[in-house]
Amino acid sequence: MNVSASGVNMNDLRNSLCTYPDWGYVIYRTTFSVESNTLFPGAIKCIEAYIKQAFFQENKEYPINEPNGIWAKHRSTIVQDPAQFNGVSLEAIRAHFEAWVNAQGMRDEWTKWRMCMIIDEESLQTLKGTKGTSVEALENERPENSDNELRCVKVLEPFPYMDQYDKFPGWMKCWNALWDLWAMMGDGDEMRRLFDCIDAFPFEGVYCG
Repeated sequence: MNVSASGVNMNDLRNSLCTYPDWGYVIYRTTFSVESNTLFPGAIKCIEAYIKQAFFQENKEYPINEPNGIWAKHRSTIVQDPAQFNGVSLEAIRAHFEAWVNAQGMRDEWTKWRMCMIIDEESLQTLKGTKGTSVEALENERPENSDNELRCVKVLEPFPYMDQYDKFPGWMKCWNALWDLWAMMGDGDEMRRLFDCIDAFPFEGVYCG
């Protein structure tokens, strides 16, 4: 599924940066073990490298002006307070994020506030030992390594519409499609659209694009 055909979302991002100072995921950290203190910075670098790789790959297919300038404004917003977030549930993160979004009057205003990422202990362990902390490293990574290693983070949608019969829990696991997810949510679509398209192969329950 190509959620950003013809580069429309890339142009939308460039136009949005006339209003907003930067772009990128709000990332909640919910694990604060001694090991996580060592692993977390590398996990962030790896996530950003995957987004950067996909961003520039799309620009090769649908060229726009000044992609370097757009990427230069990419910033991950890291939320990490062990006293408040250590081991908390996804619902607690949702409540905090929704309150934060409402306090800024940003509900449904822009992609950055339509979802957030969570790196908990489970996600962090899937990224443990990952060497792909730069685009160059990812390009040199052998395909068989990528296919056989489950990596994922959790991405949560605030204010989801759900009922008792809904299979969509308001969040999903995602990996190398993080740029695609950003592009799709930039159109104001609901996350359930991708959740409903998750395939069982190669990793059941993880959106990989």
